[in-house]
Amino acid sequence: MYNGEAAFTTLDLGSANPISVPMETIETEVSGAMFKEYASAFVKEAWRKNPLRAEQIGLTEQEMLNYTEYLMFKRIECVNNNCKDFRKLKALYIPAWIQHCLTLIGEVIIRDKGIKIVPVMNGECRLKFEEAARISDKVGMLIDDLQIVRDAMPRVPEGNQDVMTTALIADYMRSIEKVTHPAFTYVSAFLGLKLKEETMWASLYRVQYDDFAYIASALTATRGLY
Repeated sequence: MYNGEAAFTTLDLGSANPISVPMETIETEVSGAMFKEYASAFVKEAWRKNPLRAEQIGLTEQEMLNYTEYLMFKRIECVNNNCKDFRKLKALYIPAWIQHCLTLIGEVIIRDKGIKIVPVMNGECRLKFEEAARISDKVGMLIDDLQIVRDAMPRVPEGNQDVMTTALIADYMRSIEKVTHPAFTYVSAFLGLKLKEETMWASLYRVQYDDFAYIASALTATRGLY
């Protein structure tokens, strides 16, 4: 009797070994969707914790927004190996939540899918190092009241796969694969990660999580970030 299954399993046309395909690069834009709200909440928390010190320092919401953007610009420059002043960045004071986000942003390679994900940021940085250092000194003066670290700019280009494979698509956070913890999708929402070429790559992002509006309202009310 003819055994089709046995015949099939022994079939070998000489092309059974997989062939690697060229690596495709997906650019994920850091839009800073919640940076403005974070800057406002950071300054307000400084006033709540120590109003006298906050008044003396005079840190403004616009300064904090500019500084947060500056740190992210520099992180992405470091990831792309074109940061010329990394040694200077070691002197900066960085809010702990922002530093955590910086460590999660970076290059991610998923070899079994043949894709490399890299972070990008549109526009130009508003600050030069000297101005950033001046704002950093103000932030550093709040170290007794808020969560702040120094010499904490990440040194390796690799990012977190869960964060870098999650993006805002059609008002929802979507991932290529199921993330290990939903908190990573909150970081992606905070950073405003978007696909630079959404029409080309959106079909890869099939796992859907919370909508952006819900995450935004919940995160901005979380004092633990400061």
